[in-house]
Amino acid sequence: MIGIDTSILVYALDPTCPEHADAAKTFLASKNWAVNSTVVHECYHTLVFKRKMTPNDSRLKIVGFLKDSRTTFLNLNKTVSMLALELATKMNLGGRDSIIISSYIHKHIPEIYSHDEELTGLSEVKFKGRHVSITDPIK
Repeated sequence: MIGIDTSILVYALDPTCPEHADAAKTFLASKNWAVNSTVVHECYHTLVFKRKMTPNDSRLKIVGFLKDSRTTFLNLNKTVSMLALELATKMNLGGRDSIIISSYIHKHIPEIYSHDEELTGLSEVKFKGRHVSITDPIK
């Protein structure tokens, strides 16, 4: 299973993005993937306010993605939030990035797909005896 970052989900859901075909191939080549609420709502925000997709079209695309049987939705809970705060302070990460990484580390997801240079620049995160690699499938 792979963890999906917002950038990859936006590209996969917006056919007007130049990265769309590569992002869509990433999903088609995967058996299953995970997302969390932060990724879902960042994706909605980006599709509506930056990519200028209508709110309803954005919602329908994201709901369709979430209903796909290959999608696992990871809930944010107190444990993940505390892990994210600790990760953010130790690695100088922003709050949303630390939540995304923490939710995947907490559930032992071995790899995150992202096109975000701040995340891919990390390459991997080792934290509290757990490990996750961060890969850019678009490059």
